[in-house]
Amino acid sequence: MDLIYHHDTTVDEKLYSRQLYVMGHEAQRRMMSSRAVVVGLSGLGVEVAKNIILAGISSVVLCDPEKPNSFDLGGNFYLTEQDVQQQTEGKSRAELCQSKLAALNEYVKVEVASE
Repeated sequence: MDLIYHHDTTVDEKLYSRQLYVMGHEAQRRMMSSRAVVVGLSGLGVEVAKNIILAGISSVVLCDPEKPNSFDLGGNFYLTEQDVQQQTEGKSRAELCQSKLAALNEYVKVEVASE
């Protein structure tokens, strides 16, 4: 694995090669030290979360206490029909999407906001 070490921030050059080509190492290091909160994981929110996780932000907090419904299946590609049918478990959209989003980039900490 090709890694570059600068100011306690390691950049995985293979994982972020496209971004390094466009933005450079300094911009990627700044991105890797940034944090974000994504409020709402309907179609747009989950797409934003996916993109910033793939970009290599440091950490993301997902905030969406709503339970999934059938309308979510048209926009949130991380939710399944089974998620909608099993609302008895009481999991929110954020809780259901967290592990799938976290799997996109091992370097990004993905958390669910507590109530």
